[in-house]
Amino acid sequence: MSIPFVVELSWTVLDYHRVQRCSRCHPDGWCPRVAVARARILAWRRAVCRAPIREW
Repeated sequence: MSIPFVVELSWTVLDYHRVQRCSRCHPDGWCPRVAVARARILAWRRAVCRAPIREW
């Protein structure tokens, strides 16, 4: 199974924010981009776990 491009980008956002801050990061460390990235990854993981396994 391949990982969707949006999920790959979300991982890139998380990796970037481990090292640096972006222009939207708040002074307390919270960032809306990180929140969206985490939500996308979580939604994808839930969808993958819920999907039935297909055997050919």
